[in-house]
Amino acid sequence: MYTPDIINLRNFYATGFGESVRSLIADAVLQFWPTTGSDIVLGMGYATPYIEPYMEQSANLVACMPAQQGAIYWPHGGDNLVLIAHESELPFAESSINRVLLIHGMENSEQLSWMINEIWRVLTPNGKLLAIAPNRHSLWSRSSRSPFGYGRPFSISQMRDLLTEQHFTITNTSSALFMPPTRIKFLWRIAEKLEKVGRFVCRFLGGFLGGVVLVEAEKQIYSSIRQPVVEAKKYRGAIIGTRPAMTKFLR
Repeated sequence: MYTPDIINLRNFYATGFGESVRSLIADAVLQFWPTTGSDIVLGMGYATPYIEPYMEQSANLVACMPAQQGAIYWPHGGDNLVLIAHESELPFAESSINRVLLIHGMENSEQLSWMINEIWRVLTPNGKLLAIAPNRHSLWSRSSRSPFGYGRPFSISQMRDLLTEQHFTITNTSSALFMPPTRIKFLWRIAEKLEKVGRFVCRFLGGFLGGVVLVEAEKQIYSSIRQPVVEAKKYRGAIIGTRPAMTKFLR
């Protein structure tokens, strides 16, 4: 399976087309997380174009790029906040991260369930994951004009199932990138209007139209109990050959 590397991703977002795509998805991200406060925010996959707006709000930002993708220095003109690691072995302590933004990661992951499990491990209790992936039902997942046309696309229901299997609790879902995967400038001039219409329609169609799906999930400790608690059975009848322990004292 072909996977866009760090050079492909960087070059895509350096184009006018890529910047337009970034702007629409970034607006959708801000709908979920308008502010981050003092939270520690981890961007995974290739998330630097989307966590950059939070730099003015919080100094607690870090970006982790997968080893198979490669990494680049970020931010330009500042101290490097990027590290490279295997997606199933994140170099963070347990319960040390408040929020994780995952984009350009799920569709290209070699060990997806392990990666999600690692994100669970490093998140604090009630920590949030915002996962973004190509929409299986969209034209974007079938077009090679963007990185969203490569790898494994997902539907919202598939994202829900995957995250709940890894003990997450789904808190919100949405979709973005309602523009078709075209470079026609005229259409991009009305992109913001189409996004507003698309978000409204998305409430009734369950995210079928957008180029990407966004699923927010929360780490809730009680949800890690997979097996139901079995109540001990109470014996209703007396057991032959036994008598209450206090009987001899009551006679």
